[in-house]
Amino acid sequence: MAATLVVATGQEPIDGPALARSLRALADGGYAPVVVAPPAVEAASGLTLALGTSRAGRRAVPVVAHILIDPLDPALAHPPETASPEPLAVVEAEAIAALAGSGFAVVVADQRPVVPHGLARGSGGVPPGDYEPTTAALDPAACARRLAGDLGAGVLVFVTGDEGPPWSGDVDVREAEDHLAAGPPHAAELIAATRFLRAGGELAVLTTAAGLPGAVSPSATDRGSALRIHHTLTRPRSDAPVFAAGWC
Repeated sequence: MAATLVVATGQEPIDGPALARSLRALADGGYAPVVVAPPAVEAASGLTLALGTSRAGRRAVPVVAHILIDPLDPALAHPPETASPEPLAVVEAEAIAALAGSGFAVVVADQRPVVPHGLARGSGGVPPGDYEPTTAALDPAACARRLAGDLGAGVLVFVTGDEGPPWSGDVDVREAEDHLAAGPPHAAELIAATRFLRAGGELAVLTTAAGLPGAVSPSATDRGSALRIHHTLTRPRSDAPVFAAGWC
């Protein structure tokens, strides 16, 4: 079975044709890509069409994801531009997993916040699986991280603009968290990446659209300007002489 890989794009202009080529290469290489597209409807539609048909004869499928949030989340008490509620679950996660597992590339074309409907939060009256829409400013990076967790994806990728991530190389999650104190570019993506890894993810990546296949492949020799964040990272042993002192 193909390994599920969640790829999220942000607010920056993304090279759509390059992203489509990269996603097709990943699909051909054994990944089941699930893409969280830019918020613009036209961009999501264009990406869905550009992905075309897979080798298995499956066309990319656009879906709308409903993001469950807590109606009592403190973020809802503030203006939308100041805080975002914590995404608790993606309602369509099971359906998205089934599509990806059947060879369909999935494009999440929109994300809409929902809360439990009426008495679903308590007892009786309404089945506990019912939801109703609400108004909230969702954090796209946090929603991508929630989707990756719900799908059991091992890899979460954030696609940046052509300038690439704030720095490149392989680091562990602690080093990435240390960089957050300085308020770097793509801070929201870095926060989502580290939380994904802390929750059991294997690898989080920030890279350009064109650099995506090399950044994800474990056998690639040229990773370009990709930032690859691991939960733990094996470091080569130092060749420096060891000095030990003791007493009795």
